[in-house]
Amino acid sequence: MNWEVSTMLSKRSYFNAVLYRKNLARFWPLWGGISLAGCVVPLYMLLMLMSYSGAGFHIENSDVSNAIYAVLTVMVPAGLLVYAALCGVLCWGYLTNSRSVGLYHTLPVSRTCLFLTTVASGLTMMLLPFVIVGGLSVLVLLGWGVFPLKALIWGALSVIGMSLLFFSLITFSAMVSGNSFAVLAFYFLGNFLAPTLDWLLTSFARGFLFGVSSDYTGKVEFFSPIFFIYRNFSTEYRETSFVLTGTWVVGVYALVGLVILAVSLLLYRRRKSESAGDVVAQGWLKPIFRYGVALLFGLTLGQLLYEFVYALPFGTGQYKRMVPMAICVVVTAVVGYYVASMLLKKSLRVFRGSWKGALTTAAMVVILCGCVSFDIFGSVGYVPDLEDVEEISVYGVAQSFHTQGDSALAQQVTDLHRAILADEAYIRDMTDQSGSSAFEYSYNTWDTRDTSYRTLYLEYTMKNGATVQRQYRLALVEDRWHNQPDTFDYKLRRTVYGPEAAVARVTPEHGGTADSFYAQYWGSDGSQELNLSGDAARKIYEAVLKDTAAGYTFTDEIFGSGDSTSSYLCSMEFYFRYREENTPQEAYRQESVYVDLNFFMSDTKAALEEVAPEWYADLLESNGVTSVSLGTATMET
Repeated sequence: MNWEVSTMLSKRSYFNAVLYRKNLARFWPLWGGISLAGCVVPLYMLLMLMSYSGAGFHIENSDVSNAIYAVLTVMVPAGLLVYAALCGVLCWGYLTNSRSVGLYHTLPVSRTCLFLTTVASGLTMMLLPFVIVGGLSVLVLLGWGVFPLKALIWGALSVIGMSLLFFSLITFSAMVSGNSFAVLAFYFLGNFLAPTLDWLLTSFARGFLFGVSSDYTGKVEFFSPIFFIYRNFSTEYRETSFVLTGTWVVGVYALVGLVILAVSLLLYRRRKSESAGDVVAQGWLKPIFRYGVALLFGLTLGQLLYEFVYALPFGTGQYKRMVPMAICVVVTAVVGYYVASMLLKKSLRVFRGSWKGALTTAAMVVILCGCVSFDIFGSVGYVPDLEDVEEISVYGVAQSFHTQGDSALAQQVTDLHRAILADEAYIRDMTDQSGSSAFEYSYNTWDTRDTSYRTLYLEYTMKNGATVQRQYRLALVEDRWHNQPDTFDYKLRRTVYGPEAAVARVTPEHGGTADSFYAQYWGSDGSQELNLSGDAARKIYEAVLKDTAAGYTFTDEIFGSGDSTSSYLCSMEFYFRYREENTPQEAYRQESVYVDLNFFMSDTKAALEEVAPEWYADLLESNGVTSVSLGTATMET
């Protein structure tokens, strides 16, 4: 008998049904209220189906699938992000109150059992509204003979995967903090920290490094689940319906959620009950918290302080000065260090004996500023080798273009890039004289009598999938632009206004031949449109390519003669249809290319006279052109 009692007492339990039901009963207003509000969906669906049925429309499975996928990819991720926070704060709320945590931890159940039961309660609370609303919606659909099984299965799996991810994140936040507000702060910060740091660090680096872009790179976006899901989990139109893409993202994140729950369990088993109410409940995390808050203060408030106390009064230009910036960042980082210390100690008396930590913070910031300012990784002078480059995209100075496998054009762009780097000191001096600051809107351009300030963007797409971005604010001088071949100004003109770049501008990014053509002008009788397809569209496009290669489509827009404006007739648009590769089924997409028609384009003129003579004659008449010959035109006065 004693042996049997001993065996029963030693039995381990991993789930407590009483506690599970207790949690669901205590927090029913949350999941019940969400479910009640969600019932608007099947009600609205019912009314819409009745309306369509009365009007004689027949609803197909594909129509409902499209609607499910749209809701699943647009509304569900953000909704689950917020709903998981509410469920997690309620389920783990006992950890933030010393009396409650003492009560729970004296129950005759192990911490493992408490953890698993609470996780089961939270996940049930998250899924119940979907079960209730989804079940009612399915009943409504069945009443009309519609049942998109595939869409429903993918929807259910996606909801389960995202619920597991977001609840695991709020659970981890609850394990490292003993304060409800801090739990929410850690949770949302964890979802947005990666892109925030990405932007802050690139913005900080751009202030020191010549040409480094401050655009968001997205290289660490996977560590921000909500961003990565919205970036990759979406719908695409293929053939006659929409399909769900990026489902692997949800699957991977579901596995990540399981790992996070396992780590959270280990933390919970080692967590001290006395940490209830603490901003950080794990001792090993406190130094990370202190210096992390200090770094965030330095990168955000430090840059703002520099702008207000140094850049604005002294007009330092686009690039930052290291010493003033280091001072501003050190001051704000030390402030952040003491703010974090106050939160950890729950007291304002944190200054005595803390000079070592403050000094360490200052040293870290100075080292960071020095490493960035002196470019220890050689980012500024890096120009990718052409054998490693898939494509180069050029934006800013003229209409954008892509090299698209044109090795000659790619070589021109890299030569231009090296010429700009060779003139770094000159460019820095000229842009500083212009008075532009790092916070100025980067697309701004302005001109003086013989100088034009423009921004050039270069983006290298590497064969391994990586990208290299550069951004240069350039002061273009008219004499250098036209007459000095050894300057970057001259090489820029020869590159962006050369025949190779002109052809690249009218070449579709995904290749192929023109599928259809559209042009429009406004004559005396109103809008006159021309729509062509097939051979006629391809004939005009081939003519445009010949004129472009001959230099008839583009003239210098910066220090040019203005011929492109005086000779403009109308805008043309070519449409290209291409098929996506490596997809489960054929997926056709369409892209377009715009071309400005002018009366110097002789081959295009001949093609238009052949396929649409009356329309072209009316176009010339509406623009006051009495006769057109090769590269010339006579205008009515």
